[in-house]
Amino acid sequence: MSSWSCPHDLDGVCQRVRGAVCEPGMRGCELEGKVRFARETMNQPRKPVRAAPPARKATAAPKRKLPF
Repeated sequence: MSSWSCPHDLDGVCQRVRGAVCEPGMRGCELEGKVRFARETMNQPRKPVRAAPPARKATAAPKRKLPF
């Protein structure tokens, strides 16, 4: 067995399948059909699931400083 990390995973969001939760082996993933997983449920065809939008910070915009 080996361990790896997906190069298309950016904070849990897949960059190859735009806007989907990164789940190795899903439809559109480069691993789809190329590998077998230890968990049998991971080997079943799966549709991508849309990722939740990133949480925005509730900070106020910085005030502009006047030059005079």
